[in-house]
Amino acid sequence: MAENTDRLLPDVTNLTDGVDVVHDVYDQPGVDTAEGRVGMLLQGEDVQSQFIEMPGGMYMDEHAHETESIIVTLRGEWVLCARGEREHMTAGDVFWFGPGVPTGYEVPFDDDAFILIFKGTKTDDSPEEFVSYLQNEVPDLLDEEREDGAVFSFDELDDDHAAVEFARRLDGATYPE
Repeated sequence: MAENTDRLLPDVTNLTDGVDVVHDVYDQPGVDTAEGRVGMLLQGEDVQSQFIEMPGGMYMDEHAHETESIIVTLRGEWVLCARGEREHMTAGDVFWFGPGVPTGYEVPFDDDAFILIFKGTKTDDSPEEFVSYLQNEVPDLLDEEREDGAVFSFDELDDDHAAVEFARRLDGATYPE
């Protein structure tokens, strides 16, 4: 049985017609997944925003999304991987990816990284639908990926994996051990 989605929705203030506000994105509820803690922030008529708090040691292989996104790193550092190319991302960095472009997320550090995602197209009918998707569909999808050999942490990667080799060149990286 799914959890009550009300406790997992952001604290949104409606300032006036057409203006919603979320204060303190760091203190909003989310759902723990293999990708980190994911939560909805705001949803407009045609766009939506969410966050991912990625734990240290997390690895997420490249995967594509249907919509373009702009992603802002608010806290921590991590590695963006796109088509085998890697870029060290730190607080204040912003990147864009187009629809259907596979990207991966790697956190070879002890500290978590916190990113905001702005989707160029609204992909869910409501915040409740997004939370329901995170709770009811994502776990099964990630379990299927794991059964097919997907890994979700640096501890599971081989020593000669490209993410491990890249992490070894980064100052402050603690993964691999």
